[in-house]
Amino acid sequence: MRTKHIVALVLFGLFWAVNAFGWAFAVCGDSQDDRDGIFPQILSAVDNSDMEFLLHTGDMVGNDSSGEWDLFRETTARFRKPLRVVIGNHELYGGGTSEKFAERFGLPGSSWSFTHKDAHFAIVDNAKGTFPDNTLAWLDRDLAAHAKGKDGITTLIVAMHIPPVTDGFYPHGTRSHYEEKSATLLAILKRHGVDAVLCSHEHMHYVADWEGVKVLISGGAGSPLVPFYKYGYYRIDVENGKVTESFRRVRPARKSR
Repeated sequence: MRTKHIVALVLFGLFWAVNAFGWAFAVCGDSQDDRDGIFPQILSAVDNSDMEFLLHTGDMVGNDSSGEWDLFRETTARFRKPLRVVIGNHELYGGGTSEKFAERFGLPGSSWSFTHKDAHFAIVDNAKGTFPDNTLAWLDRDLAAHAKGKDGITTLIVAMHIPPVTDGFYPHGTRSHYEEKSATLLAILKRHGVDAVLCSHEHMHYVADWEGVKVLISGGAGSPLVPFYKYGYYRIDVENGKVTESFRRVRPARKSR
C-alpha cells in the first residue's frame, strides 16, 4: 500500500509540474480574401513564439474550390506547429460539405474534439447557421466524457465558427431558431463548467461574459473588417484552470487593392 501511495504522489507531482506554469495557444478566424497579407503574418508570429498551436475558427477560403484550397495549403505549408480547424460557412460555398471538410483535414467529423495538456477542446459545426439537435447532444456527451478533474483536465474550451446569441450580441446569417438553440447551448456549457467559447464569423474582435462563460470573437485574420476594428488575433493563456486573452494586432503588409 505504501508503494502505491508513493507512486500516486509522484504521478500527481509530475502532473502538477507540467501544468503549473501554464501554456498558450493562438486563435484567429476569417482569413479568406486576405489582400493585406494578414494571415501569413499570424502564422509567422505563432510559429516564432511559445504558443503551442493555432486554432482557426473558420472561413479559411472564400469557397470550396481547388484554387482556394491550393492557396490555403501554400500559405500554411511552412507552418511548423499544429493547425486546429473549425468549419465556417464559406467552406460550404461552391458545393462544400461538412463531410468533404472533415476528409480534407483528416478529421473524424466536422464536430470533433481533442485534448491538449490540461485543456479539452470541443469543436462544434454550426456553419449552416444553426445548432442541430444531434450536434448539441454530441457536445453534451463529449464534455461529460472529458469532465474537469478527469484525466488531469482543468479547462474546457468550445470552439465554433458562428458566435451564439448572447445578451449583447446577435450574429448575422443564422436561422430563425438560433436564439432558442443558443439558450440550449448555454445550458450545456454551464452544466459542464465550460470556461470559454471561441469563434469568428463577425469580422471584428469581441470579448464578453455570457453568464459565466467567456465568449471571444476573433475575426480579423484578413477578411475586410467591420469599421474601426484592426486586424489581428488573440493569444490565449491557460494556467491553473483559468483562460485569459490578449489581442495581438497585425498591420497590413501592403495596401489593399
